[in-house]
Amino acid sequence: MSSSRPLDIWVQKWFTLVVLALLLVLAAQMFFSARLESQTFDEPAHLYAGYSYWLRSDFGINPEHPPLVKLVASLPLLVERPKYPEPTNFYFRADSVFGGIQLMNMPAADTRLARARMAVSVFIFLLALLVVLASREMFDQKTALFALALFVFDPMLLANGPLLGTDVGGACFIFATVYAFYRYVKRPSLARLGIVALAAGLALAAKHSSILVLPILIFLAAIEVVIWQPGGEATMSRSAQGRRRIALRLCAALVVIAAVSVTILWAFYGFRYAARPGGGQIVPPTAEFLKTLNHPVEAHVIGFAMRHHLLPEAYLYGFTDITILSREGRPMFLFGKLYPAGRWFYFPAAFLIKSTIGFLLLLALLSFARVVWRSESRREILFLLVPAVVYFGSAMTSKLNIGIRHVLPVMPFLIVLAAAGAISLARRSRVWTWAVSIILAFHIASSLRAFPDYLPYSNEIFGGVDNTHRVLADANVGWEGGLKALHAYIEKKQIRQCWFAYSGPPNPVAFQIPCRQLPTWLTLYVDHGPFGPVPETIEGPVFLSSYEVSGSTWGSDEMNPYEPFVPMQPAHVVAGEILEYDGPFPVTKVAAASENIVALTLLNQHNIDQAVIHAEKAVALDPGSLAAHETLATAYAAHHQPDDALREYHTAQHLYATVHPDFQGIEDPPQNPLHPSPQ
Repeated sequence: MSSSRPLDIWVQKWFTLVVLALLLVLAAQMFFSARLESQTFDEPAHLYAGYSYWLRSDFGINPEHPPLVKLVASLPLLVERPKYPEPTNFYFRADSVFGGIQLMNMPAADTRLARARMAVSVFIFLLALLVVLASREMFDQKTALFALALFVFDPMLLANGPLLGTDVGGACFIFATVYAFYRYVKRPSLARLGIVALAAGLALAAKHSSILVLPILIFLAAIEVVIWQPGGEATMSRSAQGRRRIALRLCAALVVIAAVSVTILWAFYGFRYAARPGGGQIVPPTAEFLKTLNHPVEAHVIGFAMRHHLLPEAYLYGFTDITILSREGRPMFLFGKLYPAGRWFYFPAAFLIKSTIGFLLLLALLSFARVVWRSESRREILFLLVPAVVYFGSAMTSKLNIGIRHVLPVMPFLIVLAAAGAISLARRSRVWTWAVSIILAFHIASSLRAFPDYLPYSNEIFGGVDNTHRVLADANVGWEGGLKALHAYIEKKQIRQCWFAYSGPPNPVAFQIPCRQLPTWLTLYVDHGPFGPVPETIEGPVFLSSYEVSGSTWGSDEMNPYEPFVPMQPAHVVAGEILEYDGPFPVTKVAAASENIVALTLLNQHNIDQAVIHAEKAVALDPGSLAAHETLATAYAAHHQPDDALREYHTAQHLYATVHPDFQGIEDPPQNPLHPSPQ
């Protein structure tokens, strides 16, 4: 192309300035979107856990995730020094949840969260720089700028970059490890090998699924041996010797990487096996928790590591937890249907929904790009393609399908690959240059159109931000972070009476939301103020979290009291995740659920007479409710009505066995209140 030379000169002259400008754009988008978002579901737990690590070295708090990201996120707390909420020591998930709620209920919670988000944003900026460096070294400066433009306007990265989660940290160090290994195999040295080992150690300390970086390096090393070509006119004998020499060097390098990275992981746990200081135990104890992993191979491997203290206890506890979740799964919502557990097609479908059409087009055009097929680019293409395929393929075998964030580590690899293909096509002709430029512009425009609601982003084919809740749920839609947006909407509309179903940790009252509460599964465990029975008919507006409407915590169809709202068109969608409906509405099943919650509360208060009355109302309103019959059985048993208790228990058993038996994994079987199982 005749114009390529002046463009090359311009890129070379202004490269650093353009990179800085794009990073400023990234910072502005994340800052202005995150400041409009209230705390999402997992953030308080992560913040409290990191604070516990700094103050108490208590790695039994939130062992579900390794410490690195939480330590960085909680660094600002060491300056502020808020009062430390003592752990409950009741159940390992409850410790971080309740501690996080208490921490965020203290004064200046919004400032505390903002500072923590600023601290944890270091990972997204480091990842952006790594994408630039890798793109430039593997290809050229044009590719680096194109890749950074894709990165800066990618909705998935913008959504998760400023949040207190482990996904971006894991993605950052997985990419760093592979890129460092690429540099090592090109020009081996002890310094480069040390960088690979350091990056791998940080990856292990960031997220449990980052352990996949080790088999990824093994695959890449094997491929390097296979594609190695001797220089000059070497004989077959010399070629075989050279290949063996490369194989031995890479095997030795992998041993060093594994040893150093595991040592770094131990360092993050203070080189202490015990999860909790002073002989404290996680609840349930580690050995007991391992028994719940009903998969012999994984249980044997983890058990062996526990018995010989090969890895820290908290790390192995969390690895057990993530293995159980990956094997057994949680309810999965996709294309308007709720599945009892994940399916292999979830992540491919979610990727198509959550990626911009422009980015998908660039990936589709890769097969036409010469750079993909050139022998001199073979190593670069494989180092980008293999990690993405291995990680994505592994994710497809998991049944824990609750968010596209779980495959975020594939994004930097695909972004660099897409950029290399785009620049390769642009060099072919002016027509391709225009085509690639238009696709990039469409990618940017689609992302900007979603601002500031990046979490619920979906591309135009699936209707955009306001319609994502129809096809996906959970962290793909909002992660219960829309309280600030709802407050702004209510103030704008001057709404003073409303209803609200919301399953996030914060109390909506703290955000000046005047709505009366509707029942959710979290109402039982989080104090959101007084909760009373809901009438059988309610007036609007009714605000429902998309999480409640999807039924993820209730179950499918008639198991979900909010199922009647599913076919309705919301009057308005707030921040992509809170659906507004204008009444009046008959909500018999919702009223039954509220009576059930009131009955359980009264049982905990030992007010047995009133508990029986409300439990009977719940059953009368919704005879098909398993939970209502189980509560009534418990109330009758406490009221010394054994025959009635046994009748309700048998009814609950029948419902458990016959109403959507494929969803039995959502909750435990009913317990006989006359002969309760030992806890």
